[in-house]
Amino acid sequence: MIHRRFFIGTACAAATATAARPALGHAAGHRELAELDPLETMIRLRARSDGELSIAWLHAQRELVLDGEITPFCALYALVLTKFRKEEDAYVGKTVEITYYCDPKTEDLLTTTTIRGGSGPVEVPIYRAGPMDVRFKRSLDEWERHEPAAQGASSGDFAPASDVHLVRGVRDPYVLNGNFYLRADEYGRVYTDTTKPPVVFYREWLVWKAKAEDVLASDSPDVPSSFNYSAASGLRPWMKLEGKTGHTMENGVGGKVGSIGEVPPRLIALLSENDPQAVQSPESYFS
Repeated sequence: MIHRRFFIGTACAAATATAARPALGHAAGHRELAELDPLETMIRLRARSDGELSIAWLHAQRELVLDGEITPFCALYALVLTKFRKEEDAYVGKTVEITYYCDPKTEDLLTTTTIRGGSGPVEVPIYRAGPMDVRFKRSLDEWERHEPAAQGASSGDFAPASDVHLVRGVRDPYVLNGNFYLRADEYGRVYTDTTKPPVVFYREWLVWKAKAEDVLASDSPDVPSSFNYSAASGLRPWMKLEGKTGHTMENGVGGKVGSIGEVPPRLIALLSENDPQAVQSPESYFS
């Protein structure tokens, strides 16, 4: 049930795999903000509320904060494939998440890097996980168990076997200049021993944006959207910075698309080279 970015911190134009997107405009009459269910609306922006496949991408810059110094660390590209369904007061589903760490200037895929304050070069993993359980509520405060072997081959590089305290929330939306905005927050802490402080933390802020008319004048389960992303996270095991005090900071943008070919060209190129299944048949991850 743990979201991908919790553990990562989350010009091949011939790509043709698609996620079906019905035409907007199942006219439901204009609704006021107060009439919207913020959770359902967030799912319509983030993914889809009808159980069908959604495709989203993220491009962000990560910086390292270590001993009071801030230095550029890497660029990251991520793909998120999700299917949600309604279950009582929550939306639950499955998600597949792939994240690549790249040189912040050239955007070449990093396989090794030397981290300031580290003891030498370290291997940089590709984050692959899923299908994983995922769960959202208007206000969620739950404990979950993370077992790396069950989440994907690289999950142990991002967080050890642990108990995770996860808090998620969806804020009230607002409309400005014809645009609809909705904020969702997440805060997670990883405990290998619940009697001691957490060994990893993750704090995320997402602001979703869509055309107000697409949200308020339509009952489509799939609203075209983009988002701004900010996050702070603890140092990960793969960084090999044991004994150091610090964290990472990220800022980026992303969006939901109707087909895999609509994600940024650099992400398509990375997927084609390293995870071609995601380009050729994203639906097959859920078979």
